[in-house]
Amino acid sequence: MSEDYLLLKVGVPRQQVELVETAMLDYGALSCTYQDATDTPIHEPAPGTTPLWPDVIVTGIYAQATDADIAKHLLQTQISTFSDATVTVENLQDADWERAWMDDFKPVQVSSKLWVVPTFCEVPDSSSVNIALDPGLAFGSGTHPTTHLCLQWLARLDLKGKRVVDYGCGSGILAVAAAMLGAEEVFAYDIDAQAYIATQENAARNQVANRVTLCRSEKDIPSNVDVVVANILLAPLLELQSRFYALLKDDGKLGLSGILSEQVASLAAGYATQFRHSETEIREQWAMYTAVRDSVMTT
Repeated sequence: MSEDYLLLKVGVPRQQVELVETAMLDYGALSCTYQDATDTPIHEPAPGTTPLWPDVIVTGIYAQATDADIAKHLLQTQISTFSDATVTVENLQDADWERAWMDDFKPVQVSSKLWVVPTFCEVPDSSSVNIALDPGLAFGSGTHPTTHLCLQWLARLDLKGKRVVDYGCGSGILAVAAAMLGAEEVFAYDIDAQAYIATQENAARNQVANRVTLCRSEKDIPSNVDVVVANILLAPLLELQSRFYALLKDDGKLGLSGILSEQVASLAAGYATQFRHSETEIREQWAMYTAVRDSVMTT
């Protein structure tokens, strides 16, 4: 049976988010969500971080009108001590709540042979490789330009029988894609424990868990692999230059993303002594840098 829910919304600076969320839960909220209040994008977050926008709308969902009325009064009283924000109330039907969440996610076509498809959507092309993946605990649902660039690059490679490392695996989307595209072994590494949960679940959902190995420490990642893909940030990418060189076999392929187009020159300069640049691709303001490991390192 469908029932109505009441949403209490309040916009506050990010340093006050935890206080407001705690108050909402204490006052009977079933759950709370965060939303950007000023359309300030956060692009690729660093592994292990959960950044917030400068100004955040905190929403509490209530099943009972009485609870919502009491919570609104208490919240307004509490919030007035540190903010001039007001609490607003909206009515939302159960079916609308579920539909609103699901409507934000559609199948994403990566290439002519690769799609990322939420589990609640129909498969658009059964003849393609279709990665079943829902948004979840870790970064990577295929919609961000950097993820899209990495997926396109993997789809162009001949991965049959290859060994691949997904460094900074997040949701595991790149590891799963590599396995579904024919890689014999894929090694997924991240510093965020949530990434292992998401990667394991997504690998199992797509029936490639037997070819995706979770590497919970650096020492678990094997060397002499054919491909390394890393969708992280510029600073760690520059620090990992020699590490990636050590992981790859001679002429092994390297794909790096998570960088803005204006950062490509810095990344290219950092990798020039150990890798031969292949190409740079731009999607919106984001870039992907690909290269091949030199058999002899230059100085």
